[in-house]
Formats: sequence, C-alpha cells, structure tokens
Amino acid sequence: MVPRYTFPVGSKLTMGQRSVTVTGKGEYGYNIVGNEDGEASIIPFVDLVERLKCPGTTIDTQTPKTGARLKQRLGGHASSKSLANHQQEKGRFHHALCEAIHVISQQHGLEVGNDNFIPTQDFLDNSDVRKKIAKVAKVLFGKEIHLNISRGGQSKEAWVMYAGRTLQKYYFRYLDRAPDESPLDALVPLDHLKGNPTPKICNVVRAMMTSACEEFGSDLRNLKLATVHKNLEARIWQENQKRKAWGLPYLTTPSRKTIEKHRDALLTPTEQLIATQGSRSAKNKRGRGSTDFRALLIGEVVEVDECKMSLIISAKESGIWEKYSNKQRDALEKLDEYIKSRFWIAVMLDVATRMPLGWVVTENPCAEATIALFRMATRDKTREKLMYGCRGEPAAAVGVLHVKNDNGSGLRNSTAVGALMGVGSVNTVTRAHHSAERPHVESMFGVLEIDVLNLLPGFTGARAGALPGYDAMDNGVMTVEQLYEIVTQYFIDEYPSTRHHGVAMGGRRPIEVYKAINKARGQIPPIDPHLRRINLCWEQEVTPTDEGVRVFQGIWFNSDELQEQREKHNLRGKVKVFVDPDDMNLATVVMPMVKEPIEVRLQITAFADMTLPEILRLMADLRREDPATTEFHDDQVMRTRLRRQERSKAICVEHNLPRSYSTVEECKAMGRAVFAGALTIRQETINGTKRPGHVADLGPAGDVYSLGDSDAQSDSVHEDSAAAAALDSEFEGPDTPECQEARPKTPGSGEKSKETSRPKKRPTADQVLSRPKNLKVLK
Repeated sequence: MVPRYTFPVGSKLTMGQRSVTVTGKGEYGYNIVGNEDGEASIIPFVDLVERLKCPGTTIDTQTPKTGARLKQRLGGHASSKSLANHQQEKGRFHHALCEAIHVISQQHGLEVGNDNFIPTQDFLDNSDVRKKIAKVAKVLFGKEIHLNISRGGQSKEAWVMYAGRTLQKYYFRYLDRAPDESPLDALVPLDHLKGNPTPKICNVVRAMMTSACEEFGSDLRNLKLATVHKNLEARIWQENQKRKAWGLPYLTTPSRKTIEKHRDALLTPTEQLIATQGSRSAKNKRGRGSTDFRALLIGEVVEVDECKMSLIISAKESGIWEKYSNKQRDALEKLDEYIKSRFWIAVMLDVATRMPLGWVVTENPCAEATIALFRMATRDKTREKLMYGCRGEPAAAVGVLHVKNDNGSGLRNSTAVGALMGVGSVNTVTRAHHSAERPHVESMFGVLEIDVLNLLPGFTGARAGALPGYDAMDNGVMTVEQLYEIVTQYFIDEYPSTRHHGVAMGGRRPIEVYKAINKARGQIPPIDPHLRRINLCWEQEVTPTDEGVRVFQGIWFNSDELQEQREKHNLRGKVKVFVDPDDMNLATVVMPMVKEPIEVRLQITAFADMTLPEILRLMADLRREDPATTEFHDDQVMRTRLRRQERSKAICVEHNLPRSYSTVEECKAMGRAVFAGALTIRQETINGTKRPGHVADLGPAGDVYSLGDSDAQSDSVHEDSAAAAALDSEFEGPDTPECQEARPKTPGSGEKSKETSRPKKRPTADQVLSRPKNLKVLK
C-alpha cells in the first residue's frame, strides 16, 4: 500500500534545492507548481514517499491554514524553543494558568447551567476563583504560585498571579489558537522585542565607526580595541571643528563597548579572525573538523607528528655526549656539569583506538629519529614495560597501512618516505598549521603537556615569557633517560586508561577500544621480519668468513644456511647485513646471487636480549681502563720488546752470523749494478709499415719496420696452401659483375676459351710474386 496524504491546498514542499506548492491531488499523484520557475507538474505518490525519506525535505502545512501567524508573532522564529529560557518558562506559566482557568470555567458553567460560559474580568478577580486557579496551576506548573506580591518587592524566582484583565487576555489568546498550533507559541511573551528601536547613534558617527573598524580593527597587526577608539575619537574631534564653524551641534564619541558591538555586527567571529590573524590561523583555530570514523582497524591509519617540548633537560646521557672526544668532554665538564637544552618528541598514534604505537625523544628532528619511531611502532614493546615497571598493556607489533604526517624536516625526507614505501605503507604529507588534517595527534600533545611536562622540573611554559619568575635552566636537572622513563610510563599506564571523548570513542578508554577492535575486526598484520630489517633497520657491509659475519667491530652472527650459500656460490666479496638495534638476537644477510634473504643468529650469548646501544656501551665499559693502568702496561710491553731485540742481536754476534738485512746504501749500489749496460728496445710500431715476411698479410701485425719504396718487390716463401689460395684470389680479383665489366672482351667470349678453361698456375715457393693486376679491387 502506498500512503496518500491529504495536503491542504497551498502547502509548501522543499525537495532538495526546489521549493514547490501543492495545488491539489489527482488520480496518479500530487499536482505541484514551482515557486521560482512556475512550472506545473505531477509527483506520483510513490515518488513523494521516497523523497520524504531523503534529508532536506520539509513540509509546511500551517501557512495555508493559519497564514503562519504564530511565526510572524514570534518575529520569524519557527518555534518558541529558540527563544530565551526565561521566556519559555513564562510561556509554560501562562499555559498552566490558562488550563486552570479553562477547568474552573467549565466547572462553573455546569453549576450555573451555562455550557458556553466565558469568564469575565470580575469573575477572574474574585478571591475564591483566584485561589482555585492558583491551586490547579500549581499542580500543572510544578512551582508555587502566589496570589499577591509579597512585601519588599517581587523576587525573581516568585511567580505571582496576574489581575483579572491580564488573565482574560491570555485565556482568549489560548482559545483563539488553531487546534494544531502550539499553545506555548501563542502564550510565550515577546520580551526580546521590547525596547526602543530608534538608533541612539546618528548615521555620521556610525559611518565613522565603520571606517575606523575597517582601517584599524581589521588590520593583520591585530590592533587593540583601544587603538580603534582613539582613532575614532580623533576623527570625531576633527568633524566637530567643522560643525563648530557651521553652527551645528557637536557629535558625541561612543564608548568602547559600543564600538565593540558595532564591530561584532559588521563581522562574524571567523571573519574577524581572518582579518586580524590570517586565513591559515583561522582555519587552524576555527576549521570545521570531520566527524567520520577515519579508521576501523588497528594500524589502518596512523598519525605521526613531532613537537618541541617546553622542558629543559640534560643532554649528557642522550647520545650527544658519546660523540664528543675526551678533550671536549673535559672542557665541557669544566664549564658546566650538564649540557642543557630543549628536546623534541615524536609520537605515532593509532587513529582507530587512540593507542600510542611509538614515541621517541630526540635532540633534533631527523630521519634517523623517524625511522626509530617506525621501528618501535612495528615491534613488541614488552621490553619497555618490564624495564620501567609498567603495569598496563602496550600496543603489540602491528603493520602500518596508511601514515599521515606533516612537512617537518624529520618526517618529509627521502629516507623516511623510502622506508615506508619499502614496507608497503602509504604516506600522506599533510599541511603544516592545519590541525584539522591531523586532529588526533595534535590534541594529544596538548594533553601530554598538561598531564606530564608542566609538572616536571625545568618546564619553560607554553609560550615565551609565560613563567617570568621561574628559572628553567637552573631547574633543568632531568636527564633524557629519566624523561623517557616518565613518558613511557605515561603512554603505557596512564593515557590508554584515561577516558577519551573524541569522535568514535564516546568516553571509552583507548585500551578498551583496542581490545574491542582487536576482537571484532582485528589488526593489520605485522611486517615480514626480513622486510622490516632491510627497510627500517641498520645496514653494514662486511666480508663473511667461516665464523659468520661480524658487525660493529665485535658482534658475530652465523647460521648453517649462510655457510651453505657461501660455499655454493664461492663468494669472495662483501655482503649486506641488516640488524635491528632494538633486537640483536637475529639479523638478515643479503648475499649476491642469492634470491632470498638469509636469517642469521647471534653467536655471543652474553649479548642475548640486549639492544645495540647496550652492547656498545658494555663493550666500551670493558675496554675502558684507568690511565695509570694503561701507562703501566704500555711501559711493560715496550720494555719487553726492546729486551727481546737486544737479546737477538747478542746471539747473532756470538755466533758470527751474517746480517739478514741490507742498508740503504747497499740497496742503491745493487740497483746500479743491475741496470748497468741494459738496452731497452722500443716496442712501438711505425704507422703504414709491415714486418719482414708479413708484407702480404691482411691482418694487423706488430713490430713493423720500414722496407723501402711501395713499388719495390720482395721475395717471400709461401708455405701455407690456404694462404696461397687467398693470395691467388686476391691477386686475380673476385669474379663479380663489376670486375667482369672491367676486363677487356675478346672474340668468342661467350664460349669458354682454352685460356679460361685452363687451370690457374699457382706460384711455387721459389717464384717471385708479380705486381697485382687489379689494384682497384685491392683498395
């Protein structure tokens, strides 16, 4: 069944971008006329039902019935719900009084036998009637209603019944409304329309106010309202000087509040922000963000950003200290006990769950720090949990499908983008200063500063000069390791367990959302270990040996497959080794002529389950010794070497042994004796000459000497039959049409003559070769 609605003639329908008026109903549908184009058409019943389901479709059936009189009464408001709260409450109070009057009037009409009894003003002013009305209205309104005004004036919260004349006015308005009109719309007071509508400021002053607001209030220097007021005051004084000469009354300078109201009437808050701070800042502060669910799987979309922390910390343990030489360290320790600076933090946040996947503290944003962030996001973080005593559950290793970052120097570089492409991730570079494109990670930095950074010693404040009485440099005693421990505990224990009211979160905690999505939809699978090491980890080129491969001057890896492939391909060159600095138990070897990467295992058990920085620090501690101990052992080694050399010389002298070495002068003398009388023969050939015995050879020859004129004949003995045949064919010339045309024709050339049929006589070994017959062919 298709519903057929009965629309009053003149009802207005808005369908999409078109407004129409219903003129009637026919057998097949509704007759409509376009309000703008005047085109008449028919909408089938089924089509109207489907269009009513679409957003943006509105129906106005009140206009043809009542002329939308209540909307006109409310000053254009479609409902009293859009008025102020105190007006709506007064409308409910009036409605309760009218309902009570209606009940009392009907009851009194039954008593007097008049079914059409209309209450008069005197009837409503009767004390007994007023008491009954107040009693009934109190039940309907829910608040105490007083009959008279109490002494000391009327309280704002006290509800006092009106006099009979006012009660009758509201009751008649209550009765005159249509059945489908809201009684609240008819009884609500129009307090928002009260007041003198005549403007108090003349048009001349208003024009000067507009000019001052445009010139000074909309300046990109973001001038204060006092500047606008002073400029307006100067303009009005200049105008008053003219009016004084003309005999006109003076103009009054409006107050700052009046100028502010006038400016707010000219421009909206967004337009004011664009005029004073620029469009980029306005988009960042007042941009309309998206309310879509941007990700449904864990690891489907992640946001990466870096922020400079408002915190002074020590850089002695951050990795910078290790780069300095001993002299630089001594000099710096004399100047100051710590190297203090502000550091950066880079964070990767999962959009679907708001779980932190990785975090890195670095002295400067760079590609190395970004790659370390990608490594942490794609590996297990149980080690950090156990090291820093966390009780929460960090995010597990997950693949990264889509990465959103800004155009920072540490994120937008070929190394970081190439690494993401290598592991099969999609990289999107968003615009800087546009927080709406990375809303989740941008808001997370603000929460981190409020919850953690501003409570730590060395906090500098959110902006320059925010803490004038606090010396951040003197209080910057924290090290990077201590800060990293605090940040790690926050991202594992506190932030995932805090209620989040962002889009798609609904007040849930990130760790609970993580568990729910993991159970319902799952996660992006982790990256292949070999692919991850090759693209995200550290690379070294080394030469494999029977012991395997050695990286970083002392860490050995080996496996049976490595040795088998090395023997199979007889490898003599170097191979590429990729190690994960956070997990040194396994490594990947890429060998030439081997299609698949080779997995090798750590051979030093003392380094098991250690990171590369820990291993290097351990090796450095083992090699480090006291300078006095170093001097003692060096003296002992050198004395032993000298004693051994002196003992060897004494043994040679005792047994009268010849020397096994030569002095410099002896070597020079032997060199002169070796090269005395030696003749060096030049090996270059003379261009255009042949060696004797190879004059007739067609190929190139070396050691060529000059024999004389080109017409001179030379005697040669031919020993090779194949070479003789070649010489014969060369001297006689090839049997080609060109050569035949060049030969003189004789009578009877069509038949074979005796001379041509006779076999050619080949030269003997003792015969002297004659001059070639066909020099043209030889060329």
